[in-house]
Amino acid sequence: MRSASATPAPSGVRHAAPSRSWWALALLWIVYALDANSRQMFFMVLPSITKEFGVDARTMGLYATYITMATALIAVPAMVWADRGGHGWRRKYRHLPIVIAYTLFTCLTGVSVMTASIGALVLMQVLSHAFGGAGESIEVTSLAEWWSKERRGFALGAHHTGYPWGTLLGGLIVGGILSAFGPENWRVPFLLFPIPVIVAFSIYWFFCNKANYQRLNSAITSAGETPPLSSEFAEHTAGAPKGSLLVALANPNILVIAIVSLLAVVAYFGISFWLPQYLAFVAKYNFAEAAAYSVLFTITGGLGQIVWGWLSDRIGRKFCLILVFIWLAVGMVLMKFTYMGLGTLIAVQLFAGFALNAPYTLVYAIAFDSTKPGTTGIAGSIINVGIYAGGFGPYVIGAMIGAKGGFSVAEGYYDALYFISGLMVAALILTVFFTRETAGWFKKHDFAIVSKKSCNVE
Repeated sequence: MRSASATPAPSGVRHAAPSRSWWALALLWIVYALDANSRQMFFMVLPSITKEFGVDARTMGLYATYITMATALIAVPAMVWADRGGHGWRRKYRHLPIVIAYTLFTCLTGVSVMTASIGALVLMQVLSHAFGGAGESIEVTSLAEWWSKERRGFALGAHHTGYPWGTLLGGLIVGGILSAFGPENWRVPFLLFPIPVIVAFSIYWFFCNKANYQRLNSAITSAGETPPLSSEFAEHTAGAPKGSLLVALANPNILVIAIVSLLAVVAYFGISFWLPQYLAFVAKYNFAEAAAYSVLFTITGGLGQIVWGWLSDRIGRKFCLILVFIWLAVGMVLMKFTYMGLGTLIAVQLFAGFALNAPYTLVYAIAFDSTKPGTTGIAGSIINVGIYAGGFGPYVIGAMIGAKGGFSVAEGYYDALYFISGLMVAALILTVFFTRETAGWFKKHDFAIVSKKSCNVE
């Protein structure tokens, strides 16, 4: 899609990203942050839910597992369906019904009659998470298609801060609502959720059009960078080539990375389940404080995503992922000391947080770098399935807590931390030997045992 008057930038000269890339990043960040909060709010109010329904640690861990794993339930078929609606700006047409669905079921969670029993509550959250997971796949893929391939790591890192920073804001707002209305009114945040969603997605809808996308591609080409889509897939509305799903599953940089994603998310959702319970029942913070203090790691979580994503464009995505897993193996063990006081709680969360969200930026970037033309959405959905299949973490962690005496006994919490740290080591080993570097300095020094050809890496 190079315009006739476009003059490529001299080799080595790096221009600023086009303004439309930045606008897409800002708008999709807000949409993704709201999507993330639609799912994270359940964990923010978990102590209140536990108290209202009188559920023990093992059972609540099982319910949290059902809810979390539901995020992967429809991701692949939804993205195959979404790809058939076209790429680039056209994704909004099949994005909209998914946003409506997760917004509806999130709001219904706040209706007392719909969540009068724990079973009904779990059902509403399973449905909300299922459509929210499909929404995340579309939101991440859409963002990748508004930025040049050379800036993909930074763009995905900045966009994915919608989870830590967006949910940080959400956690503070939920904490404020619980303080104002009382923890027994934990349903109120769910009822208010549709208001910002309607405003944000309406603005994105009008921005995301053919004219803006064509100007974006012309600007990227003029800067001497690679447009996110080939002209074929930027213009047509057909889906991915036949057999693309099987081709993607045969690629270690997609399938193994999905497995790595599964292990990585145990750390995130595991800590999301672990931390508010630990603060409320072991460290003895009140429920409103536990909701607010349990998201402090998201401060550096967002910063880490940007920094690791930016570094991955230069030194390598796989290399950064290796460093992140080493960081997390240490950070998870340190979480046991968060009971010692507010200063220690803040310090440990900020340290661990710098790597806690980073894997998701890097795994998406590796998968997108390794896809065949027109299959970005499918690759992203496979990664999404891997990520949320890691939702078994809360059940295992709940079982470990329950086995040592329940929510008020610290030993079970510590066992869970050692378990999470061990999974980070396993993810490290898989990354080192069974994936290939796709960008940066480490690409020439990679020593994996799988071939570049199998990973679709040149």
